[in-house]
Amino acid sequence: MRRRYGALALGALLASSILAGCGTTSGTQSASPSKDLVYFIFTGYSAPYFAPMAQAVKQAAKYYPNLDLKIVNANGSPSQEITDINEAVANNAKGIILNPVNGSVTNAAVQAMKQGVPVITIDRDVNNPKGRDVFIGDNDKELGKLQTQYALQYLASKHIPKPWNVVVLQGTLGSSTAIDRLAGAMSVLNPSIANGSVKVVLNQSANFETDTAQTVTSEFLSKTTNVQLVVAGNDAMALGAITALKNAGLKPGQNVFVVGADAQPQSLTDVGNGTQLDTVTHSPFVEAYWAVEAMDNLLKYNIKPPAKYPNGDLIIPMTLVTKSNVSQIAGWGTPQTVPPLPYGHASAHTVTQ
Repeated sequence: MRRRYGALALGALLASSILAGCGTTSGTQSASPSKDLVYFIFTGYSAPYFAPMAQAVKQAAKYYPNLDLKIVNANGSPSQEITDINEAVANNAKGIILNPVNGSVTNAAVQAMKQGVPVITIDRDVNNPKGRDVFIGDNDKELGKLQTQYALQYLASKHIPKPWNVVVLQGTLGSSTAIDRLAGAMSVLNPSIANGSVKVVLNQSANFETDTAQTVTSEFLSKTTNVQLVVAGNDAMALGAITALKNAGLKPGQNVFVVGADAQPQSLTDVGNGTQLDTVTHSPFVEAYWAVEAMDNLLKYNIKPPAKYPNGDLIIPMTLVTKSNVSQIAGWGTPQTVPPLPYGHASAHTVTQ
């Protein structure tokens, strides 16, 4: 098995606003002598999934006044993120919390570690374990399995005639999330492909983006509408696929089925009304909150994840969301209370809406 080294949208949690754009920052621009400067460098706001990360960092900052947390938006650009990592090192940052755009930022993270700057990755991982001390995220292979297994079981239970034609929409090429979610989905699909009950008719990246997924799906449907299942690597792509299917005269939830991941608020609505078959939670808010606590443990107490977390991997709990339990799930899977980091010095905190 390949290892990864690789509610509702939350409102503003503190008064300071988050600015958008390449390399844009918010937070204190230079560290107070009594505080440790920590850069939080993330993919940015181009995809709505990442916004709760910045909101979590802002809330966590209230409880860790020894950290001077600087939020940096890479705006979906790997080259900008590399620049941001190098800037953090040049500005004598004591730590970096990194949400990698993709694996191409790995070398910059490795160099930061070599220069004594600890790196914690969240949601997406770098490709080399020497590029970080801790990874906090979900098991994306398991996520891909969960969303796809339920779909095949559902098609079978409804006696949908075989073979089932399946469209697979991958995420950002080169990102650990896209690679592992695809691997998980294909591990479920491959046995059915081998016995002839499934045919993958399209397997293409839509970059985790709604508009791109709609375009990719629409272009495919212009050739044939003989599709029974769309496996989308995230809910943003599922939303685009659903629009394309409707525009092509198909009825999602009736003659074609769509699965996704992330528990995006609109997708939870779609799961509730039957338009989307399932999604999977793995809270970005919790990922980022735990990263702040993990960085505090590193800098203040020199505590790293214990040996029971191999390679420093902390896996966020996941929940398969279907029509039967969707009413119990908040947007992005954000809990009412963030549980404490499962090691070291940490506390539970209520999420501020």
